[in-house]
Amino acid sequence: MKGLKEYEPNFNLIRAYTHEIEDSLKNSKECFIKIKLETVEKYISGWSPIYFITEVPISWDLILDTPYIQGSTIKGIIRDYFKEVCQDENVISCLFGDKNREGKVIFLDAYPYEVTKGNKILEYDIITPHYNNPENDEYKINPVPIKFLSINKGVRFVAFISFDIYELNECSDDALQLLIKALLLSIKMGWGRRTTRGYGGFKIVENEKGEKEVDVVCPY
Repeated sequence: MKGLKEYEPNFNLIRAYTHEIEDSLKNSKECFIKIKLETVEKYISGWSPIYFITEVPISWDLILDTPYIQGSTIKGIIRDYFKEVCQDENVISCLFGDKNREGKVIFLDAYPYEVTKGNKILEYDIITPHYNNPENDEYKINPVPIKFLSINKGVRFVAFISFDIYELNECSDDALQLLIKALLLSIKMGWGRRTTRGYGGFKIVENEKGEKEVDVVCPY
């Protein structure tokens, strides 16, 4: 990877890849939700099968050479907020799965497709450990700031959530509405780590008509 100041993903390559994902979903005859999000605060993407080992790990796609948000992370976040809109454990297990059965919903990895003008995709942030000696004496400490990478403000991601509408309706007649409600609630509250400390804020990207880009696509 290039230095932070020079680094920028190949967004044309990433957009081509996400277009392939969307085409594959359409050809699969499955329903899917497509949503475009923009970071309004720094975002920490956390663990994945491949990540940079730093004080705060960052998920990385080595093929596309870009940070991304792992689908399992998105699933976990939305599942947590689904419990806020539906307290029926049978519905939750049906949609998201448990140790005894697979869920009805597939959460794909989310990829950045552009950054807003003047922004870089990555930014340094700092952790400052205060106590680094046995005495824990605040008059004797000598804090050493530790740099780590985070995803910057103004980075736009596209995410897909796939499902069979008939299987979804077996969980609950209003399962799709509950899923969308939980998705929107999770975006409002923030994704990822340190959401109570100024990280993880997102907003839904608006198109040229001022409409929020959340599309539900069903072939039937």
